Amino acid sequence: MGKLYLLSGDYIENSQDKDAIVNAANPYMINGSGICGVIYKNAGSKLLNYCKQTYKILMKTAEVRITPGFDLNMDIIHVLAPKHYETKNPIEELLTAYKNMLETIIKHGYKNILVCSLGTGVYGYKHEEVAIPLITLLNDFCQNNEVNIYLNNMYPIYKDEYLKPFLEINSLNLKKDLSNKEPKQILNYLKENNLIENNIKNKYNNFVKNKELDDMCLSEKIICLQYTLENFDVTKDQIKTLIDSL
Repeated sequence: MGKLYLLSGDYIENSQDKDAIVNAANPYMINGSGICGVIYKNAGSKLLNYCKQTYKILMKTAEVRITPGFDLNMDIIHVLAPKHYETKNPIEELLTAYKNMLETIIKHGYKNILVCSLGTGVYGYKHEEVAIPLITLLNDFCQNNEVNIYLNNMYPIYKDEYLKPFLEINSLNLKKDLSNKEPKQILNYLKENNLIENNIKNKYNNFVKNKELDDMCLSEKIICLQYTLENFDVTKDQIKTLIDSL
């Protein structure tokens, strides 16, 4: 059984130690905006040259193509999401793109893949309408395959849209589950339930530092909790207010 992780922060930074990274491709397989632009920039000019020489036909909606990652040192899974405003059944068609991606992952034997939220940029999908069906799909996939999926959203406020159905699907009630646990048990709980972020110091500094608790979203509170537990010797009473706010 694999695991589904929800990450926030920089897409390339979170790609470390992964077998493959998913690109929100455009039909032309050239550098674009958003995730696509970031991937082409970090893969280097060889990626664009490779795509121009290898692919003479435009990508079709929900199609998946694999290229080397060149300077990224991992394969790139290019997925062309549908455009929300051009489809009759936008969620179903988006899930088809994800399903094709998952079939490709199995076919190529990838074990650790960084995935972005396809279609939620210029293609018009909203995180809140995508979150439940997507988390259901990815959660089921990981439970039935020896594959770890890392779903990345840059900002914790967007990650929240996916975190809430993730908690519900896995019957996790953070406030109730953690209220009677000691600090070390809380950290173990976060690890066992795939609620740990990597590069936690950077994410604490970028999203949480100097922020009031009342102004934090749920994902930021979990980042704060993980950072505190990993870096300070705290008592149960000292983190009670944070636990109660979850």
